[in-house]
Amino acid sequence: MKKLLFVLAFTFIGGQAFSQMYIVVIDSYQAGNCTGNVGYRTLSITDPAGNTTHVCIQTEARYGISELNQELNNIVNLGYKLIETSYSNGSGLITSVGGVHPISSGTSFIFAIP
Repeated sequence: MKKLLFVLAFTFIGGQAFSQMYIVVIDSYQAGNCTGNVGYRTLSITDPAGNTTHVCIQTEARYGISELNQELNNIVNLGYKLIETSYSNGSGLITSVGGVHPISSGTSFIFAIP
């Protein structure tokens, strides 16, 4: 009976540990709080409880990258580790090619507890 209880407790705790993830997606300006601000992207951050918050970052990389970095560092400081990054533009870059190097929407970051 003790072995069965131990196995069930271990399974429950192990399942909870693997479900702790943050998902961060760079959306277009129309999502979240950035409606009407064409020079911005929306950073949608979904926490392990399923709550999504929206943060506006500037589209132009020379300004927006530092804002993106700050938000990603906040998640890392909580003890999460970046496990995957998916780029929407297929180039493996967070920015698109262009005069001002805009930050691409559709890029996603997945963080989990190691």
